[in-house]
Amino acid sequence: MLEMASAVAKNNNTSISTSNYNKSKYNALKHGVLSKYTVMHWENRDEYNSLLSSLINDYSPQCITEEHLVVELAGIIWRKMRLRYAETASLQSSLSRNVGIDNLYSSNDSAKDALLAKSREVENFNIKKAILLKDNKTQDELRIAKKLLDSCLEAEKILKETNSYEDGLEALPIDDRNNWENEEGFKGDKYGSFSDRCKYVDTAESLLSWVVKAINHYEKLIYELKNREKVKKQILGRAFLSDQDVNKYVRYENHLDKKFEKTLAMLLKIQDLKKANDNL
Repeated sequence: MLEMASAVAKNNNTSISTSNYNKSKYNALKHGVLSKYTVMHWENRDEYNSLLSSLINDYSPQCITEEHLVVELAGIIWRKMRLRYAETASLQSSLSRNVGIDNLYSSNDSAKDALLAKSREVENFNIKKAILLKDNKTQDELRIAKKLLDSCLEAEKILKETNSYEDGLEALPIDDRNNWENEEGFKGDKYGSFSDRCKYVDTAESLLSWVVKAINHYEKLIYELKNREKVKKQILGRAFLSDQDVNKYVRYENHLDKKFEKTLAMLLKIQDLKKANDNL
């Protein structure tokens, strides 16, 4: 009876020992010499360990050679990740140089090239918004701009047909109505007592002049919003082509891809040879 209990305990200890070994046997891979020099001190070692653990699960290395090749694969993937960061940073710098802090990229030239338009047709294109805003946001802006334009067109029609200042003002969207009514320093009274220094007065004729300019503004805005994606592609393409480091990135990534293919082929070949020998 004691002998049987001893045997069971021995088997349990062996099972626990094997389980612990399976959990820890790859620790040397995660903390070995190669990983020490692969992960820079400012990088996230947990992310690297997660990557390496996934590769270990995929290929289950069973000898020192296989372990080395799996670590090599992790290092190649890690470097490709780092390369993408470098490429992104370089393109951002190129965009910053081209677009400029004040929004003036020769941006009109880029918009003109994208749309085959004259300079006045692409005047004041907001290049930063074209680059940064997602398409759904642009579509939202476009819907709003179209509604504002329709309201202004209706106001223009009323003012031309009825010459009613009140009805024309009422037809304007609320924001434009407020803009008109709050044009401090530009409006005088309807008798024109400040006509020598004021551009607009509270009359149908003056409001119509202002509405026509608002219509022109919204038409230009809609043209910009409709063509924002084309301009964005032009700007990004220019930034990419003007990036002096892009060729180096491409060559280095090709090098890493070839190295990955060779390393993986070597690992799989070794594993296939071991399986063939085990089956003999």
